[in-house]
Amino acid sequence: MESEYRKWHKIQVVSCIIYAVFMVLLWWMIFAELSYTLMVIMAVIATVSLVLTTASGLIRAFIGHKMGLKSTKKDWLIVCIAIILVIIYFAIKHF
Repeated sequence: MESEYRKWHKIQVVSCIIYAVFMVLLWWMIFAELSYTLMVIMAVIATVSLVLTTASGLIRAFIGHKMGLKSTKKDWLIVCIAIILVIIYFAIKHF
């Protein structure tokens, strides 16, 4: 059970980083006025990464709850980063 918890934690962190990188690249592509096809591909990858971050966080929270773990400051930090990235996503989407 603990190995699954750590596995989902790694998946969550990696997908969160990938989301942040693709959002920065997407923002840069918008300002550089590059190919729309490439922008759509980047946006789709960023959206999938955001969904994966959220889903892995929920799965990890469920596994942690079954193990009797309580949330830590590190967990709240990841949640805050994910919320900030969602806000950035919607801000860029409205530009």
